[in-house]
Amino acid sequence: MTQIEGRLVAGLGKAADFTGIDWVRRQLLERSGIDPHPGTVNLRIEDAANLARWRAWCGEPGHALAPEDAAFCAARCYPVRIGSRIPAAVLVPEVPGYPPDKLELVAAVPVRSRLALEEGDRIGVELCRPYPAKAVLFDIDGTMVDSIGAYLEVARVAAAPLGFEVSAEQVRRSLGGGLRFWNEVLPQDLPEREAAMQQMSAHAARAWPGVLREHARVFAGLAQTLDALKRAGLLLGIVSGARAEVLELLREDGILDRFDAVVLGADVARRKPDPEGLLKCLATLGVAADQAVYVGDTQVDIQASRAAGVHAVAVLSGAADSAQLSLCEPDRLIWSHASLPEIVRPV
Repeated sequence: MTQIEGRLVAGLGKAADFTGIDWVRRQLLERSGIDPHPGTVNLRIEDAANLARWRAWCGEPGHALAPEDAAFCAARCYPVRIGSRIPAAVLVPEVPGYPPDKLELVAAVPVRSRLALEEGDRIGVELCRPYPAKAVLFDIDGTMVDSIGAYLEVARVAAAPLGFEVSAEQVRRSLGGGLRFWNEVLPQDLPEREAAMQQMSAHAARAWPGVLREHARVFAGLAQTLDALKRAGLLLGIVSGARAEVLELLREDGILDRFDAVVLGADVARRKPDPEGLLKCLATLGVAADQAVYVGDTQVDIQASRAAGVHAVAVLSGAADSAQLSLCEPDRLIWSHASLPEIVRPV
């Protein structure tokens, strides 16, 4: 990665208004995976070597932010990581006289408090380049299959006989954080709480195959993304805690046939964030961990990637949002699977 260092300085206090505009926020999400926390982080570049790197960086096209209001200028953004940790984006307004020594960054989390920074501190910013890899491994739910609606429906079906209601927020929070779902639904002081959990889990398991067929779907364009990765010579694997029923969805359009290895929950003794599934898939493919990328939509996917030593790519098509995933410090944040051919380079 290309790194530029600068010194943290105070901004003008106007950036929060800009990044809060609907079209700006939407385009930043789509281009860089960043749902901006109010305001920006401003760096001043003070030495010739970093200024030269910055000029070369600005010579690259980046991702265009096209104004939907004539009152605003166009801009470019570049996906980066701050301090080798936090996903962010550099904003470069297309205006005459923009200071040549200024870096303006947006992130989904408050960077200053997250990194315990003070004005005047020196910070490194890494430009995200495509990752050299031999294999791309995928989670299923929220990554290749839009299944949140199915999880919500099966949770409601299982909870209804006991008189409990389930909200979409409870489902997202549990899926995104890898939490034990029924803990979110049942009161802590419920008599025979553990038995009620087991009853709902059993009911959900019985209902799941039918609910999955009716309420889940493969994300649009997935076959095209996989084909592009295959044409580049990359091996493809699946590592998921899902049950085997979900593979039926992937048989459509021959999607499952595009994969060279599949590891599901029944194939491992320890589930994510333990790296067992990832390591088993890599062994099947004959690929070293540092030559692989894992794509997932939750915090536990990032944690499993770290434990296995693979590059962690977090996708915003599932349960967790940009801020939640940023806190786990993935290597990249992307809006959807469609960005993968741009960010993985075969070796």
